[in-house]
Parts: sequence; C-alpha cells; structure tokens
Amino acid sequence: MKRFGNAILFQIVWFICVLAGSVWALVATIVYLLIHDRYFMHTRRELRLLVLFLGLGVLIDGTLFQIGLFSMTATSTGDNLLPPVWLLCLWISVGTLFAHSLSMLRSRYLLIALMGMIGPPLSYIAGAKLSGITLAEPIFLTLSVVALIWALILPLGMWFGERWTIFSEESENG
Repeated sequence: MKRFGNAILFQIVWFICVLAGSVWALVATIVYLLIHDRYFMHTRRELRLLVLFLGLGVLIDGTLFQIGLFSMTATSTGDNLLPPVWLLCLWISVGTLFAHSLSMLRSRYLLIALMGMIGPPLSYIAGAKLSGITLAEPIFLTLSVVALIWALILPLGMWFGERWTIFSEESENG
C-alpha cells in the first residue's frame, strides 16, 4: 500500500509543479517531503538520494537548457544558469520513489533502464505542454536525448539506493 501511496503523492506533486509554477511547487514539494519523512522514509540514508537527484537536476536539465534542447517561454527569464525551481522540485521528488514505488525493480537494471526510456520522455512532453517549456526541434531527437539520459539515471538511482541500503524489509517483500 505504501508503494501506491508514494506513487499517487508523487503524481499530485508532479501536477502542482508543472501547472502552478515555482512558488507552489516549492510549497507542494516541502509538504510532500514532510509526509514522505513521516509515513514512508524508514532511514535517513534516503535523504542522500534526494540530494543526489537535486544535483542531477541542476546538472542535467541545466545543461539541456544551456545547449538549447529546452527553452522557456518569452514570459520567463532565460538567462538563468539553473532550471526553474519547479523542475528541480520534480527531480527531488523523483528521488523519493526508489525505496518505495520503484522498489520492486531493485536489481532489475535493464527493466528500470527501459522504463527510463519511456516514462520520462512522456513526462517531459506533457510537462512542456503544460508549463510553457519548449522542446527543441526535431522533437524526436530531443526526446531521444531525454530517453538516453533517463535510461542511465534510473538505474543509477537504484544502484545508489542499493549501495546506501535504503530499502526496508517491507519494500523488499512487497
């Protein structure tokens, strides 16, 4: 049941981040992290994944904005070196999934890589349409880059989760 709850809360945060902008994204993410800490997290080692994913968000999406694969609408300032706060909130929130919603994929690196090639590109398409981010043309090339990145990121997150022993006995047994 915790896996399902974790996934549902993540999706709620995803919609708030994408639809409501950075201030509400920050509020929603803080509330989500407080709920996550209280009801889901069983070890503080899981916080390492949140920090890791924040760093990856800054590095990866920051780079994708800088090289022009992503761009903001005219109403947003495009001079920043960092991705928008709401997007970084999403990265932190993804870090909460490994020990819970994604725990059934533990040690299944090929399967989680395949999921990374499908789910995140679809999320980026939907998020871009809803948030005012533009994906560079040709879209297929941009989404291929995103798919390749996430095919590496998700197994990396799982590997660090295993290395840092963030999984509870409950998450291992279902």
